[in-house]
Amino acid sequence: MYKILLSITLVFLTELTFSQRWTETMHVEVDGLERNYELFVPENYSEGNDYPVVFVLHGGGGKAGRMPRFTKYRFNELAERDGFIAVYPNGYKKGWNDGDRDTLAVARRLNIDDVGFFDVLIDDLDAKLSIDRDRVFACGISNGGFMVQRLALERSEVFKAIAIVAANMSEDQQQIVPENPVSVLFICGTADPLVPYNGGPVTVLKQKRGEVVSVDKSLNFWKQQNGCFELAEESELPDTNTSDDCKVHKTVWKNPDDPNIRVVNLRVENGGHTWPGARQYLPETLIGNVNQDIDGCDVIWEFFKSVSL
Repeated sequence: MYKILLSITLVFLTELTFSQRWTETMHVEVDGLERNYELFVPENYSEGNDYPVVFVLHGGGGKAGRMPRFTKYRFNELAERDGFIAVYPNGYKKGWNDGDRDTLAVARRLNIDDVGFFDVLIDDLDAKLSIDRDRVFACGISNGGFMVQRLALERSEVFKAIAIVAANMSEDQQQIVPENPVSVLFICGTADPLVPYNGGPVTVLKQKRGEVVSVDKSLNFWKQQNGCFELAEESELPDTNTSDDCKVHKTVWKNPDDPNIRVVNLRVENGGHTWPGARQYLPETLIGNVNQDIDGCDVIWEFFKSVSL
């Protein structure tokens, strides 16, 4: 028993040490408010290189400091391995102003300028580090997934690509036309009990949190904006974990004039309001299944790399 407890302790300490070794809380001021973000810089960082930036946004009720552990520190590992800067921004009062979906969240009710927050944040990164402003990416889950779409809509000249986990598009977002194409990856579960795959009201603890359109309609919006009408791939991914009661169907559309512009859908059959490969952060009865056939972090980073060639 002592050996088992010692092994568990060592694993925990190793994980904790790795996650915190190069992570630092940074502060910026936006509209008189002090905002902050968690910064992970790879150990072999060199001023002589320009590094891609990957923003990782938490969901409603979450915090930036919890996202590395939530994703099993995988983005930090990938940043160390492949050389990019991982940034975990903090929403205002644990939420993001992703648009006019509802006014229940504090950030939306107070109309917090979260788009402006990212403007300041990127400039702050650029002043402190050697970043590649042509390779700026963002991903997020739930409220964070809605927010990265707002960023792509309003700052399409800034973000090369985005990835959305457990979020569709809100109806108000579909009224905005981005000025430039932005490659998009959706990872959504067909059995999501909070954000319905086929559209309808977002429901959290029996409370309606605004309307969303279906994932298919969301995909069609981005396909239209990006000129991605050519079906490039459709396949069932290997069901490597049969105990998770989920399978993943992949569809890729590309722009025939620029194949690096893509829209990708990873439809998680029977998947819940969850991040594939991550922790079961709440019981299945509340959020549904976590798919373990893929790792969301790996899939997202591979997608970002593929569209930045």
